[in-house]
Amino acid sequence: MGELFSAKPLVVDTKAAQIRQQLADAIVNGELQPGDRLVLDEIARQLGVSKIPLREALSSLEGAGLVVTTPHAGPRVAPLPFHEVRGIYLLRESVETLGMTLALDGLDADVVERLRDINEQMRRGLRRPDVVALSDLNAEFHLAIAGASGYSSIVEVVGDLLIKVRRYRAFVPALAANWELAVAEHDQLIEAIESGDRDAAIEHMRAHVHNQGQLEAADALVREAGEGA
Repeated sequence: MGELFSAKPLVVDTKAAQIRQQLADAIVNGELQPGDRLVLDEIARQLGVSKIPLREALSSLEGAGLVVTTPHAGPRVAPLPFHEVRGIYLLRESVETLGMTLALDGLDADVVERLRDINEQMRRGLRRPDVVALSDLNAEFHLAIAGASGYSSIVEVVGDLLIKVRRYRAFVPALAANWELAVAEHDQLIEAIESGDRDAAIEHMRAHVHNQGQLEAADALVREAGEGA
């Protein structure tokens, strides 16, 4: 039997977290497709792990909505209901606006410089768009702000929502114009942070997530309608 997905270096700490990262990456980039069975024996063999941390990882992925388990069928990759994109962005808008509000007290010069560097990498990436690379950088940008909030719970929620967004993008890649807008909105957000304008920074974050949600939800609904035709 062939490999279920391509193994990549694992960089997080616990064994269960390592397995979760590997499986989440495979689901997000489309290597594991919606409905694919997740056979414990095969995954354990491929990753060289025991079933105990594997089950823990699958339970965590189920909680994040990436895996579903049904009686007598076992775990499978969760379906991809495109109409849920809007709901994901509504949650992102709420949580990330709160995260931005809390982060403003912890966004020192080093964090701001990191945000600027990430956005410059995204700007360079626009020349030859790579959806996976741009999505990874975008997630890094938003997680840097969430991390400055000082609350790991906010980082976890934002991280899980970004994973779902990146999964949709594997099937409905964001248009180049969407990425150009995202980079421009990141610039505005950074400028507001640097100027010390708290209200503007909070509003830029809210508007940025809202705008991206409007664009991506529309694209996802077009894809869903096409599948139903």
